[in-house]
Amino acid sequence: MTSLSVATAVLLSTLCLLLSNEASGYNLTVETKHGYVRGYEAISLANSNVTYYAFQGVPYGKPPVGSLRFQDPQPVASWDGVINATSFKPVCAALERGQVLVGSEDCLYLNVYVPKTNQNNEELSLPVVAWIHGGAFTRGNAQFNPSYLIEKPMIVVTIEYRLGIMGFLSTVDQNAMGNAGLKDQQLALQWIQNNIANFGGDPNRVTIYGQSAGSVSIEYQILSPKSAGLFSQAIASSGSTLNEWAFIKNPLQLTVRLARRFNITSNDTKQIVSSLQQISWDALVRNSEVYGRFVPSVEAESSDAFMSQSTYDLWSAGKFNKVPFLRGYNSEEGAYGRPFYTQYGNNSKTVIPAGLNMNLSSSEADEVVNVISERYFPGKSYTNFTNAINFMTQQYFVKGIRKVARDYVNSSTPLFFYKFTYVTKENYTRGVIGGAGHAEEIVYVWYSRKLLNDEDVLMKDRMTTLLANFIINGHPTPEKDPVLQNVSWPEASDGIESVDDIRYIEIGRNLVPGLNPDHEDFLFWKDLFRKYAKPPIYTY
Repeated sequence: MTSLSVATAVLLSTLCLLLSNEASGYNLTVETKHGYVRGYEAISLANSNVTYYAFQGVPYGKPPVGSLRFQDPQPVASWDGVINATSFKPVCAALERGQVLVGSEDCLYLNVYVPKTNQNNEELSLPVVAWIHGGAFTRGNAQFNPSYLIEKPMIVVTIEYRLGIMGFLSTVDQNAMGNAGLKDQQLALQWIQNNIANFGGDPNRVTIYGQSAGSVSIEYQILSPKSAGLFSQAIASSGSTLNEWAFIKNPLQLTVRLARRFNITSNDTKQIVSSLQQISWDALVRNSEVYGRFVPSVEAESSDAFMSQSTYDLWSAGKFNKVPFLRGYNSEEGAYGRPFYTQYGNNSKTVIPAGLNMNLSSSEADEVVNVISERYFPGKSYTNFTNAINFMTQQYFVKGIRKVARDYVNSSTPLFFYKFTYVTKENYTRGVIGGAGHAEEIVYVWYSRKLLNDEDVLMKDRMTTLLANFIINGHPTPEKDPVLQNVSWPEASDGIESVDDIRYIEIGRNLVPGLNPDHEDFLFWKDLFRKYAKPPIYTY
């Protein structure tokens, strides 16, 4: 067959697919800026009477392989014909728990889910929520089931992005600038701006949403000037750029150490990157956490930089994209770190926050240990499990989240703040001392299992309603709703007397508006950093 005949056949095939859907209203063959994709009608796992349209494995970036490994992402190349977007593509390469290697380097794909409708694509103009998954920037994927959220009138997009060494290796120069994983997210958001209208979405009403490392990612996108205009609202659950697990201060040092492990002896960063690009991706990923984790970092100043300043300084100065923000945390985030609670008994100086930039051999360090221990480990009870979990809740999550919330309130930008305290009676709780553990709320947002009692089903209805209200209307409680106990969720700044104050809602067995969650802890850390921190401060 001649090349002209092949082209003609491809064109006729595409036209047939387009025409086959025309009579049904919504067209499952959608044109993007780079080519056509065809989705399918999926059945909700939560309610078999509900169906929706799914487009899985839609490419948004060129495969970051070969010379593109460790580099900023590039938009996907155009293709002929129609991509069959009816199943997931491989997730991004990662070392999951148990040292299980998963995924592929070729992973820059996203998934689009659209509520079933009789309308044509161009008639819909639905709000969009773009989900960025968690996993400490080293694992996780975008294969979340939207069966709960898709019952709301909005489009759901889930995004794969490079993780660990593939997404965050940096030489702090032009050879590997760093933060490629965050730039993947940014490119996916640009793809949404360029293409979502053809799926029935409104590019002017895009809310970005993430949990854990996804929540940190949301804050990074809010901070990056290069993300301006790519979204109109944001939701972040249980993570901040100020959390020390979400930042590496010396990425080049880690890169060089890993290179030495592969017998790369050069100190020239161009040679180091080139040599690492020759090594198989699975060997790199298997060895990537031997000396530390590759996570976000500050880049060298450049027009291409995603982030080239301390996020602590940016938040404090109010230098961020001013978009309405819904954010919060769970009451027992520290349950996430339960395997490591004995570290404080083994070395009491591990209670010192990295952001203080303290000489651990100094008398001042001893003083800080005593101050922190007096509050969180009375009698230096470092081996007390409950004390350790409560400390880790503050140390690794809440204090950074509250600091950003304070800065958001200070900027007069709309903020809706929450503390999630609901604990199921079933065995799928994430907490260990009676609180709501890290990722506890996600059970009620994304379908992962059948909920086993009416209280849990009600919590699912409340969580999805609050989130959808914000995504659709810009307010989690735009009107009285019996499902939400007719409660009004106040803006964080409503009627406060000080920028240190914050209004919030407790999401427990009841929805309870309140003032200043964990306020004594917030003031404790604020005073500690004011007294002891030495600039530059990167984490809090």
